[in-house]
Amino acid sequence: MDDLQGYLGVALAAAWLIVQVAIKLASRSDARAAPPASAPPRRAPRTAAPRAAVPFGAPRAPDAARQRAALLRLDELDRSAAALGEAARHERANRRFADALTRFVPQEIARARAAVDAGLGARAAEAAADGIELVLGEIAVLARQRRDPSLLPALGDADALADACYAPVIAFARAEGLPLRSGFPATQLSSFDLAIWTGFIPTSIAPIFLPADFFATPLRWPALAHEIGHDFLASIDGLEPALRRELGLPDAGARPRALDLDDDGAAASELKPVFGAWFEEIFCDVFGTMMFGPAYVITMSELFFQDGVPYASLAVQSDARRYDVHPPPHLRVLIGCMVLERAGLNEPARALRDAWARRHAGVSLDHLIWPVRGAWLPFPLAPFAELAASIVERLYAGPMLALSGFGLQDVSGLDHGPHEHQEALRARDALLAGRVPAIRDARALLAGAVLAAHQAPGQAFMILTLARAAIPAIGTGERRPDAFAPAAGAPSVALDRRAVMEALLFREILLPPRALRARRRARL
Repeated sequence: MDDLQGYLGVALAAAWLIVQVAIKLASRSDARAAPPASAPPRRAPRTAAPRAAVPFGAPRAPDAARQRAALLRLDELDRSAAALGEAARHERANRRFADALTRFVPQEIARARAAVDAGLGARAAEAAADGIELVLGEIAVLARQRRDPSLLPALGDADALADACYAPVIAFARAEGLPLRSGFPATQLSSFDLAIWTGFIPTSIAPIFLPADFFATPLRWPALAHEIGHDFLASIDGLEPALRRELGLPDAGARPRALDLDDDGAAASELKPVFGAWFEEIFCDVFGTMMFGPAYVITMSELFFQDGVPYASLAVQSDARRYDVHPPPHLRVLIGCMVLERAGLNEPARALRDAWARRHAGVSLDHLIWPVRGAWLPFPLAPFAELAASIVERLYAGPMLALSGFGLQDVSGLDHGPHEHQEALRARDALLAGRVPAIRDARALLAGAVLAAHQAPGQAFMILTLARAAIPAIGTGERRPDAFAPAAGAPSVALDRRAVMEALLFREILLPPRALRARRRARL
């Protein structure tokens, strides 16, 4: 998941970076050509000086050919984007892609052409074309899958859940004036592990890659919230660095080395660098637990535990250069339980801790194991748990200046507290009874489905099928099963056909003549 996300993110981000640098150089070149009267003269950079063998402004022949080819490629991409955007505007399932195709892509193509006109050569146009081609290729795949009638209902349900997870973030960002650049999640069935493409953020679309078994069990569905947490961190400019500064955590990528121990045997000097490497995953686990409550911790417990290798839950992974970005599974499950306790769900947190401990019978969970000179050595868990608890408390309750002085609990609709947990329990009971739940919140529905599947693993597929039946899939004409049913406790009204006909006739008699109505509309 992380290899895919890193590769795709770096590819698109690199292309974008080259274009932005090219545009800035172009604007500086223009400023040098016509400086304001009050501006002091500036020295031109060496790269702006013309080559002796080539007249200024006249590209060499090979570069001119590359430039023409790049411009032709941009023209072709422009036509492709226009055609795809026109189709998306008329397809209910693909309308969320229309803005990127009809606004974002043409703007980037225009910027690339401007860079060429400014004399920056073919490289800027080629880099822009590479990035735009990547965007169009991904949107084409997303649109093609939504034109498949066998995939659309499933993807529409996953999109509905992703939208429900995004909604509190979008509302909070708008209310606080935070520069959120993403807001249109789009799921895609793939051969990859669950991941989100944060490098796609400039387009405002957030592609989420779903593994092949995603629609076989509800256990993976809460992990969507974890991926959306990654997008939340990345799509608000400066949010992650600001949170790190407030928490006193360094940037990710610290080099591993042997731990220094204090008098109590606790790791002292390495805690901050380690948690700096783990911060993004810790944030997303806090975010995911707040979105789905105990169901998210169950998902982590089921996906992380390795049968026959219980010590893998305690291992701090690293290579020769840096710590792995993922904390040990044991610490992640503990962090999820910390969030549940902070939300008032003490009993579910205790039950999940106990269940996790039973799965590790015979293994001491009071230590983490660390790679030191080719061997795994145990180190006390306590200092790691203490620092994790302090980070959880700050993220959950605040105050965090990066979040406008709030904590995540203050983001309306984000926290999965006792009320939402009761909704999930009602959904669980209905699913175990073989009924489609009368629950409107997609998050509570899937949380209940995870609780039900955890209790009855053999019925996981049927449970997910019933839960999905209660979700109107995005991009389809689906309605909730009870959309036109009378509300519970509402008095039933028997309609008499003759009375309805008389009411319609009476309405026609009281209406003004049609000619008069037409003249009134014309005056308006």
